[in-house]
Amino acid sequence: MFTDEEAHGLLPAAEARAKNRNWLRWQDMTFWLVIVALAIIGLVVNDSYVRHILILVLIWALVAASWDLVLGYAGIFNYAQLVFFAVGAYASAMFSLYAGVPALAALGLGTIVGAASGLLIAIPCLRLRGEYVALFTFAVHLALPSVIQQGRSIGLGGSAGLLGIPPINLFGNVLGPMNKLGWFFFALTVVSVCVYIIYFKLLRSKLGHAFVALRDADDFAQSLGVNERRYRLIAFVISAAFTALAGGMYAHYTSVLTPKILGTEFFLMVMVMLAIGGMGKYPGAVLGAFIVVTGNELLRAFDDYRLLILGITVVLAVLFLPNGVVSLRDRFSRTKVKA
Repeated sequence: MFTDEEAHGLLPAAEARAKNRNWLRWQDMTFWLVIVALAIIGLVVNDSYVRHILILVLIWALVAASWDLVLGYAGIFNYAQLVFFAVGAYASAMFSLYAGVPALAALGLGTIVGAASGLLIAIPCLRLRGEYVALFTFAVHLALPSVIQQGRSIGLGGSAGLLGIPPINLFGNVLGPMNKLGWFFFALTVVSVCVYIIYFKLLRSKLGHAFVALRDADDFAQSLGVNERRYRLIAFVISAAFTALAGGMYAHYTSVLTPKILGTEFFLMVMVMLAIGGMGKYPGAVLGAFIVVTGNELLRAFDDYRLLILGITVVLAVLFLPNGVVSLRDRFSRTKVKA
């Protein structure tokens, strides 16, 4: 039996745990309600261009969520995220084009190759810290386009890229570039499952808690027995695998790959997603992907100024919303409490 003092001491903690459980359940329910709403929009809006934008939003949302895992939650300054995207895209395309592997299986193999590339890049990064990890990974990002351009002899397609990448055949339903509805539901299913795994399974597990502990209090976490090298390696590999999967989906959806996927536009676009949405705060990265991809498509009419506008957007986001759009939710909550 507890004394009155002990009972009163335990009550606030029990209430906090109950509120936390209710908040997590509300997040779960909201996530799936949003997925259902997107599915309804995909069915109701019979416009191929709108569906095209939604497909791109979903693919880039997975890239942003994967980068958020390693950068926002694990606190690792990895700037080679698009390398994993390109590796997954090219590996999946080459398995389909040259080895005759069915596109769906090639997508899985590309994901494995992407995870392996994450492991290879992570190993030297284990000896580095902070800005040195950023410099090393960014150097890898800068080097890969040259490798692709000079890799015509090994099937990378060189500057011309890879053309005619086979579509995914799913239960007899061919998901070619023209099958927007089929691709939308395929992308919605894959991405929603992957994002749910990242934010609702991995980051709520001991693994996710270890990532956050190493990010916020590295020395203290290690003093409690958290193996920094192992968890940094795991974060790299998981993030690389999900990003490579997104790259493979992009390759089979567009049916064309060029070294431009490692260009300034794509890199800046994903950076803007994290800056606008908010790193390390669900659903910041995913929300940022929706805002940036949609905005980027709407700015096609101002193509000469698109990158300039994206750059200015990053500056304004950092100045006025340093924690991203998702921080507006916290500000609104504080305002309600004060009222």
